[in-house]
Amino acid sequence: MKEIGSTKTVATTLPELFAVFDWAAVLATDLIPLISGHYNLASGSLATLTDAEAAEPYLHDLDDASAIGVMLLTEYGCGSNIGFMQTTATWDGDGFVINTPNPRARKFMPSVGIPVSRVCVVGARFIDAAGVDQGVHLFTARLRDASGEAAPGVTITQLDHQPLVIMDNSVISFDGLRVDKSAWLSNDLATIDDEGVLTWRDETSRKRGFPSAISQLTVGRLALSSCLNASARSALHIALTYAGKRPVPLTPLDTPLMIDIPHVRDTLLTDLAGTVIRTIYGNAVKTSLADSDLTHRDTVVSVMLAKPFIQLHALETVTHARIKMGAQGMFSANRVADYLGVCHAAITGEGDCAVLGSVAGRVLARQLAGKTPPDPVLYDPADAADRERALNARTLTIVQEAQEHLATPALADRLAVIPQALDLAEAYCAEEALGLLHGHAAHPEIVAVRDVFALDYLDRHAAWYLTRGLLDPAAAAVTKRELARAIDELAGHLPALLDAFGFDDAILGAPVLSDDLPAAWDDRIHDPNRG
Repeated sequence: MKEIGSTKTVATTLPELFAVFDWAAVLATDLIPLISGHYNLASGSLATLTDAEAAEPYLHDLDDASAIGVMLLTEYGCGSNIGFMQTTATWDGDGFVINTPNPRARKFMPSVGIPVSRVCVVGARFIDAAGVDQGVHLFTARLRDASGEAAPGVTITQLDHQPLVIMDNSVISFDGLRVDKSAWLSNDLATIDDEGVLTWRDETSRKRGFPSAISQLTVGRLALSSCLNASARSALHIALTYAGKRPVPLTPLDTPLMIDIPHVRDTLLTDLAGTVIRTIYGNAVKTSLADSDLTHRDTVVSVMLAKPFIQLHALETVTHARIKMGAQGMFSANRVADYLGVCHAAITGEGDCAVLGSVAGRVLARQLAGKTPPDPVLYDPADAADRERALNARTLTIVQEAQEHLATPALADRLAVIPQALDLAEAYCAEEALGLLHGHAAHPEIVAVRDVFALDYLDRHAAWYLTRGLLDPAAAAVTKRELARAIDELAGHLPALLDAFGFDDAILGAPVLSDDLPAAWDDRIHDPNRG
């Protein structure tokens, strides 16, 4: 960690933070859970939500890695819906006492199982001196001391092994864990006097209290989305490079390359287009985040939308790369299999994708309610401008169809709108991402990416368009033909796109990247330093 630089600097300089996540995801996937807790959640919260004097002792230990940073939010009962957590922090005269009121309030999953020093940011409901619940706040605590022993009032039970990524997941309960008043991460939004009375600075501060407490989750969601995009790019680089070298004997006379097999080529090139466009989209969201208020609703929603749009596609891409590589895709030496674990972990980390997508979709449906969809017309999938109009029509039609379930707070309607909210979140991001490519129209490889992405989108949702009279069967057939043509065009730009990813085959070290596969495996098998 010393080689990476100051923990505080990395945690608060978003381009550096995203770069650390991206390269760890590509080259050292097992580090992702560690750096997520250490740099983003713990160090980021301490660096931004309290004063320098209070944070300094903790950040000092995190900076030289004499302690590992972790955040404790999720519980058995509420999962990642942390507004409903039950852990309490009660004022006791000069500080707080943290307790687990019942078994379902135990913190579930945080990585504190291995006995090494831990600096933890703990989410709990602040109960003031009058016994009033003041909502969720964050508190800093050393759950394990320098020798790795659990702090008084803390019980840590390591969970069973899970195969996706290496983590020392645990169940944590509190029975009178005492923390100082200075351990409260208030973000200067409120004060607590010596009598334990909490006073918000103003009404705006009160409304920002919970968003402030979870502000680093917003950063974490985007960092994990960014690193999954990096994993997808690496998986495609490895799989497509291998496919371009691997001969496939079909008959005694015919031995095409694997890249020429339609189910390999079409799948991986379509995934390539989706990954490139999500990289551009993700970069735009990252740029906007750098100058945004992390407690502002629009900022939070933009990241909640990006997470499922990027992460679910990354998992699909990595899965396809792993399968198309056949037996070679099974081995960690070829990297792609290890990317699956970090994809699964990220998709359910920092808030489950479907939960975030449905909440963000509901917000969008209300925000866009005043925009009526265009009159139903048949779109021409062979026309690039018409394809963009078709994506816009899908977005606004879903908005209109969702309104009947947004009119009442009834549980039945709240449940019924979830599929529409998820569809809207995906449709909105696809339309926004496609629009970002206008600035790259001078690059023929990006135009090829645009065409494959848009045509694949129409093809995937052909049934939706057909049932609403926006495509007819003839147009659906044209979509498939145009998609095949666009994939052919994209194939011609494959070297340029892979080169733009900037991966070094020697650093990746995957045997399948070698021109001599048997020799590459021999070298690895006989390498005395291999893991």
